[in-house]
Amino acid sequence: MTSAVLLRKGWCPGARRPMPAKDGLLVRLRISGGAVAAPVLRAIAQAGRAYGNGLFDLSARGNLQIRGIHEGSLPALIEMLDGLDLLDEDRESEAVRNVLVSPLAGLDGRNEVFETAKALEARLAANRDLHALPGKFGFLIDDGSALSLASIAADIRFDWITSAQSFAIGLGGCANKAVFVGCCERASIPSIAARLAMAFLSLRSSLEEPPRRMRELLACCGATAIAEAARLGLGGRARPGAVEEPCPIGWMRFSEVTGFGAGAAFGSLDANMLEGAARAAEIFGAGEIRLTPWRALIVPHVREEQAGAISALFAEHGFITDRTDPRLAVAACGGASTCERGTTDPRSDALSLMSHARQIWKSGIALHVSGCAKGCARHAITPLTLIAREGLYDVMGDEAAQRAGIGDAPQLGLPIVRKMLEAAAQRNRQNGALTRQ
Repeated sequence: MTSAVLLRKGWCPGARRPMPAKDGLLVRLRISGGAVAAPVLRAIAQAGRAYGNGLFDLSARGNLQIRGIHEGSLPALIEMLDGLDLLDEDRESEAVRNVLVSPLAGLDGRNEVFETAKALEARLAANRDLHALPGKFGFLIDDGSALSLASIAADIRFDWITSAQSFAIGLGGCANKAVFVGCCERASIPSIAARLAMAFLSLRSSLEEPPRRMRELLACCGATAIAEAARLGLGGRARPGAVEEPCPIGWMRFSEVTGFGAGAAFGSLDANMLEGAARAAEIFGAGEIRLTPWRALIVPHVREEQAGAISALFAEHGFITDRTDPRLAVAACGGASTCERGTTDPRSDALSLMSHARQIWKSGIALHVSGCAKGCARHAITPLTLIAREGLYDVMGDEAAQRAGIGDAPQLGLPIVRKMLEAAAQRNRQNGALTRQ
């Protein structure tokens, strides 16, 4: 790889196949199950300092990305990562291993789902035919634990249904939008996932413009054709209602499982933060950290009486430890500082708008500021989205934004957008005051 390599768009990076970005090579680590030991996390932090710019991303799929890798340092980085057992055999195996599992899986002493996810990863890596899957094609296993993955979209998903004591098999979307094609036992998940993936590849190959995601194939071929190709029988069930994204911040108890969650604004971390997280896990937990798809990490097995001390340690390192922190209201990419497509500084702009956004929408991600139309920082529906174009923003609102009195508008400067949000927040306060009267 040379400095003459042009920046590429729409490329899912890995460690074996890093992606050139504006600030250097981007290396993505697909850590199995999102579980990383404290010494390994500390080593990754040191590698980021030695071979990159010391910055990291926690992605929406729970992957950890090392930023700003110097081209000449890549071989040494690869050697170090290989020594930590973080690399796949080749880049094709790495690219296909997109499996998201519940971040609390296995913490209650039942390791079945955690091991099932590893078995699925192994099957995907071993089957060379499946290496033809598109880079963004993803699998999901939700074991029904408290931090639900229902709001996260996947091409092939398995959601635990307590009443049926089995996993619902869904295609193309989050839990309440995916097409249901039956139920299965836990042990069958790897084989059924592989059959559905092969069905996807077979059916897409017959189309003039092969789709890259399951949702697109469903639109072209229908669920029946996909289920038949995978030797599954279509089934029906009532879709659950919309599920709010979890907020795994602060001390948590779920039945017998305890832990402490700390967030990273925009999923952005530095080496000091990673080292602080490793130290917290060693002092207050069992030496393990779980990465989540909500730009937060969890230290399992933290006792309630330790909550204040671990919160102080995380806060000292720049983590979000309070669920009321307005930074939890916004999502944004790196924009012009990290990407050739960007023409604004989305994160700085998001921070300047976050308090107004939180006054209007009291929970969840209220505002998504994107450096371009790709929307890399967030793919889920958000009440208000700003899309940068030539230094200005197109304002896109859903029904919640319309109710707040914010309509869609093209090419607005940040000051005008701020005034719009200020006015909507003021109306919201006035309506609240009238309601209390």
